[in-house]
Amino acid sequence: MKRFLFLAFIFVMASQPFAQKVDVLDTIKVASLQNFNAPSVGALVLANILKLDYTAELLGPNLQKIRDVKKATQKPKKEDMPKAVQGGRGTTVWIVFNDMIEEPGTYYIKISINASGELGGLKKDVYYLVEVYNPMLAAAVNLRPSYYYGEKESFSFATVEYTDPNAYSYEILDGASVVYKNNGPFVKLDTILKVPSNVGKTFKIRGLYQGKEFAFKSSSTGKAEKSTWQFSVERPGLQEFNGWEKKENDQWLVSVYNSLATQFWYVYIGKTPSGFAVTVPDLNALRITTEPENFISGFTQRTIGSFKVVELTINEEFLNQMPIGESKPVKVHVAYKTQFGEAFSKDYYAVVIR
Repeated sequence: MKRFLFLAFIFVMASQPFAQKVDVLDTIKVASLQNFNAPSVGALVLANILKLDYTAELLGPNLQKIRDVKKATQKPKKEDMPKAVQGGRGTTVWIVFNDMIEEPGTYYIKISINASGELGGLKKDVYYLVEVYNPMLAAAVNLRPSYYYGEKESFSFATVEYTDPNAYSYEILDGASVVYKNNGPFVKLDTILKVPSNVGKTFKIRGLYQGKEFAFKSSSTGKAEKSTWQFSVERPGLQEFNGWEKKENDQWLVSVYNSLATQFWYVYIGKTPSGFAVTVPDLNALRITTEPENFISGFTQRTIGSFKVVELTINEEFLNQMPIGESKPVKVHVAYKTQFGEAFSKDYYAVVIR
C-alpha cells in the first residue's frame, strides 16, 4: 500500500461543509482587535518532515484574499531545520499562526503547505474559519451631552474581551486638535471641565485599543456603537443674594447697622441630575459706585465657601450727616467681569435708615 505523508493535529474538529466547498479544520471566535492563534488550541503538526514551505492568507467570506498572515511560530525554527533533519531522518514540525482582525465579520485563514518527507510529498490547502464579533463594554457609559464648568466626571470604556490594560488609551479633541491624551480605559473629564476658556466648546473623546477606535456591542440596545463620545462645557448660572431691591421705586428699608445689609453674595450654580454644580465666580475689574457718592468709603471682596462676597464699608461722614431715625435713598452700582468673560452690571436700590 502506498504510504503518504499525513497531517496530525493536537486540536481535532469535525470538518464543516460551506458554500465555498472548503473543509474547515477549526472555528475560531474572537473579538475585533484581539490577537488570536490558528489553530485556537494546540498547533498544526506535520510529521516526518524533511523540507517545508508554507504561506498563510486572510480571506473574506467569499474566499477572496484580503492580505497575508505574516506572524507564525514554528518549532523547530526554519533556521534550525537543516540540523533537525541531518542524516535524512524527518522531524515533526509544530506551527501556530497568529493574527488580529480589526472589523467584525466572517473570515478564513488559508494555509498552503508544500512539504516533502520520508514518506513522500504533500501539497495541500487547509482552512480555519474566523468569526469576529464586537466586544462588549464591562460597564455602560452614561455620558451626558453637556457638563457645567467645575463638575467632576469619569467613566471607563474597558470591555470584557480586551483584557490588556496597557493596550487602552484615549484622546480628547477640540475640533481636529488633541487637547489631552492618556493611557488606560479610565477617562477623567476634570482636565477639561476645570478650564474656564473651555466653556461653550464641544469636545470629542476617542477611546482606543491597540491605538485604534473600535466598535462595541451596546448592552442596552444590542447594536454596534463606536468608541467615540461627545460632550460640551456649559457655564453655570450666576446667582446673587443681598438685601437690596433691583427697582428704584421700591421702598426697601436697609439699616446701616445690619452688617448683612452691606454684603452682596455671588455664586455660579448649575442644576445636575445628581444635585448642583457650584463654582466661585471671579470678580475681575470690580467697580462700585454709589449715589450719593459719599455713601461708602471703600469695599472688599472675599471668598466664603463657594461664594464671592462683596462688602461695603459705610462712610462715617455719611453716617454723621444723618440724624438717628432718619432715612435716605441710596443707589449702589456693581460691575465686574467673571472668569468666563461674562460682564455683570447692576444697580441696587434701598432706603437707608439710621
